[in-house]
Amino acid sequence: MELNVNVKSVSGKKNRITAIPVTYSRNEMTVRELIEETVRFCVSNYNNHKENGELLRALLPQETEDKATQGKISFGMIYGEKTADLKKAVHDAVEAFADGTAVIFADEKRLENLDEELKLNEIQNLTFIKLVMLAGRIW
Repeated sequence: MELNVNVKSVSGKKNRITAIPVTYSRNEMTVRELIEETVRFCVSNYNNHKENGELLRALLPQETEDKATQGKISFGMIYGEKTADLKKAVHDAVEAFADGTAVIFADEKRLENLDEELKLNEIQNLTFIKLVMLAGRIW
């Protein structure tokens, strides 16, 4: 089952949301399983990108301008030595959802419970949002 996962562009100049297709193994699952499969997909993409790298190429003028707006002009290479740890990433994502610092929307509906059952064939888009405190401190 393939769904579109909405990702916000970091570029301040182009305030847009891009839909990335993600393939899920089953049509019915819980929110916890949805998080686990999505994180598995993301970690796999990150690690593959890191291991295989990309050939350096010249950036197009528009790409250079977009990256300058972001505050960093780079070629998309991952220079760190560590690969993403799937087990830790899944644990952190599930914990963030349970703590309320990350929310998921299935189309217009906010998912509230890790054990909530979902039918993916009834969903068009998924949106994952990480909430960030702007001020204050944790008590």
